[in-house]
Amino acid sequence: MVAFLFADTATASPGGLGFTTLTLGNVLAVVATGLLVFVSAGVIYLSTVEWRDRRRRGNPSVRS
Repeated sequence: MVAFLFADTATASPGGLGFTTLTLGNVLAVVATGLLVFVSAGVIYLSTVEWRDRRRRGNPSVRS
């Protein structure tokens, strides 16, 4: 697999990464990574907002 990733580097333009084709797998990987970052940021944001709200109310206990 590593040989496949670096196979096009000899024919790549200077300064390029050597990835000349855009495959469905690459697109799906980028979309999945973007969604993972977006959802993770949302969870962190909502957790922070809830934590601040609990602190503001003066009730630090966790409710289900």
